Parts: sequence; C-alpha cells; structure tokens
Amino acid sequence: MKLPLSLAVLATPFALAACTPEAPPPPEPETVSVDPCGAARYSHLIGQTSPTISVPEGQMYRIAREDRPMTMEMIQDRLTFIVDSRGKLLSVSCS
Repeated sequence: MKLPLSLAVLATPFALAACTPEAPPPPEPETVSVDPCGAARYSHLIGQTSPTISVPEGQMYRIAREDRPMTMEMIQDRLTFIVDSRGKLLSVSCS
C-alpha cells in the first residue's frame, strides 16, 4: 500500500517537529518585595496625632499633608508619611 504523495508531504512537518528538542522553560519572574522601604514598621503609628517617628539614618522619607500637592514619582525605597491638617498620621507607604 502506497501513501499518497500529498499525505506524505503533510505528515513531514509533524514528524520533524517530534524530533526537535523541547524549548527551555521561561525564566521565573523576579520576586518583588512587597515592603521594600519597611513601611510595616510604622503601621502601629497610624491614627496617632503627632507621633514621634524615628527613621534609620540613610533612609529616604517624606512627610506630606493629604490636602497639599505632592510629587508622584515612584521611589520604592522611600517612606511616605501622609498626615492630615491636625498632624494625625493617616498612612505610611513606600513611594
């Protein structure tokens, strides 16, 4: 029994594909730290009015009022403390 020529032509790519080596697995994504600046250390101060905040030497930080303009560049290692007009700490985040 002879295979028709068209069937042999169509089967060739499948036969060759079975012989090719398996593609390498995709690289694993880099892990991103959820708290790169250590904002969680200050979460217990949220809700306090005029809390005493000690920031380690060399740590970038800023204190911003909620009703004032603030730059929006993202610096993951910088702590951002948001306070209201009375000095109550509203949030601490990395930005």
